[in-house]
Amino acid sequence: MGVITIARQLGAGGETIAHRVADALGWRLLDRALVERIAEELEAAPEQVEAANERVENFVERLGLYLAEALPEMHPMAIPPPVSPDATAEAARRVVAAVAQEGPAVIVGHAAQLVLRDRANALHVLVHAPMQTRVRRAMEHFGLDERAATERIRRSDADRKRYVREHWERDWLDPTLYHLCIDTGAFGIDGAAELIQEAARRVLDEEETAAG
Repeated sequence: MGVITIARQLGAGGETIAHRVADALGWRLLDRALVERIAEELEAAPEQVEAANERVENFVERLGLYLAEALPEMHPMAIPPPVSPDATAEAARRVVAAVAQEGPAVIVGHAAQLVLRDRANALHVLVHAPMQTRVRRAMEHFGLDERAATERIRRSDADRKRYVREHWERDWLDPTLYHLCIDTGAFGIDGAAELIQEAARRVLDEEETAAG
């Protein structure tokens, strides 16, 4: 069963590309659906999982969790997220490994390229773009001004970098983690989706990619 994992920089268009690839190949898309599966695993709301997704707990959050468990009658000043980022990361490992056994899929985020790094018949893709391209897309998508869009991108990059470092001791943008790294500033959204489909046909089982 073939699997394509897509890691992405915010503003690079990874989610849109994943949708187009999944549609073209006739495969399941595990983006929002994966968040919902993780939420079920944690018995939490999807919105709570999204708030903790691809983050690591900072010192204040860890202190808040400790105080809440040790002294439940107290109300610490710092309220941790409803779902622990560490618990979310562990649940994501289990869910990604499980869904990869359920049939061909395109999996977005959740360090799936590392969860499935030893899996045969998997194609790991990094979608990236120059900062100016990402800022422009973030401005359009989120309705932000240039300064706010730039800050949102920087926070996202820092969170994803810490997440992979904390849980996998790897560099999120290390090209050796991926079979294919695509600059959507150069190739565009459509071009990137076409490149991934062609790579899938070359790398994965021909029968599973025949729908494209």
